[in-house]
Amino acid sequence: MIYIEELTAEEVTTLNEMHKNHPRYLSRRRSHAILLSHRRVSVPVICATYNVCRQTVSTWFSKWEEFGICGLIDKPGRGRPSILTENQKNNIVKKVQKSPRSLKSVLADLEAELGITVSLDTIKLICKQAGLVWKRVRKSLRSKRNQKDFEVAQGKIKELIQQHKESEINLCYFDESGFTLEPCVPYAWQLSGQTIEVPSSKSKRLNVLGFVNRDCEFDSFVFEGTVNTSVVVACIDEFAKKIKIPTVLIIDNASTHTSNEFKENIERWKEAGLTIYPIPPYSPELNIIEIIWRKIKYEWLPFSAYESYQSLERELFNVLKNIGGSHKVAFS
Repeated sequence: MIYIEELTAEEVTTLNEMHKNHPRYLSRRRSHAILLSHRRVSVPVICATYNVCRQTVSTWFSKWEEFGICGLIDKPGRGRPSILTENQKNNIVKKVQKSPRSLKSVLADLEAELGITVSLDTIKLICKQAGLVWKRVRKSLRSKRNQKDFEVAQGKIKELIQQHKESEINLCYFDESGFTLEPCVPYAWQLSGQTIEVPSSKSKRLNVLGFVNRDCEFDSFVFEGTVNTSVVVACIDEFAKKIKIPTVLIIDNASTHTSNEFKENIERWKEAGLTIYPIPPYSPELNIIEIIWRKIKYEWLPFSAYESYQSLERELFNVLKNIGGSHKVAFS
């Protein structure tokens, strides 16, 4: 057999789903091989893609022709029986959760406690089967916050969101963020054996003061100098001039938002239709503009932005002016 000739639309859809989502790697690559052959990719190319012999690919094709999708899935019990019992696997998962950064320490514990020697690949497979994934650990301030105050604020903001949806108010969020030539290094798809290198150097800081509402309508002010309370007050004054309906502005507890100078303006803004709502300390997830800053730093700013300070300015201003347009977040 040279090529898989005819596939129905339903078979193509099923094979694509198996290739993307099937839990077993062998079934994923077999379904992909069938799709490649249907697209007139030759057997030698498929062999080279998966580093298998021609006979293996021919067997895949024959199983497909005879049994369909079922021919691409291994029967239960196929392969070498596991040397580990279910209790031992559960014990391994618990050990990994206690030492999530070092699988080698888990291997050492297994050998010392149970006299069992397994490979790192086996430990990784057990982790994946248990739903564990290898991903970046996040910093958190949750342990420092007052949980009761957080829940009260969470409930209040939920009410404000509903009022925003009913067009009774405009619910906005305010915060500041800084950008320099020292990039936040993101994950990226890269060729095996090669690494994308992003330029990094010391530079002046571009401070962005931003306002965003639930519909991702965004306003910003950019400064090179220090951002103090006077700067923050001036920016909110400019923002207040544009409001058309009663507006609630959610802010965090930065020192520029809690100073006497800032507090002296709260009543004046309220008379102009702008109500300030401060969230409790250590509650960044209540301020959705944090999502905008994360998107800019890790996704929207191109690597070329870090070639020079002029490039950073140009690319940052380009991103800022397109937030709500080509750069948009659909807040739930």
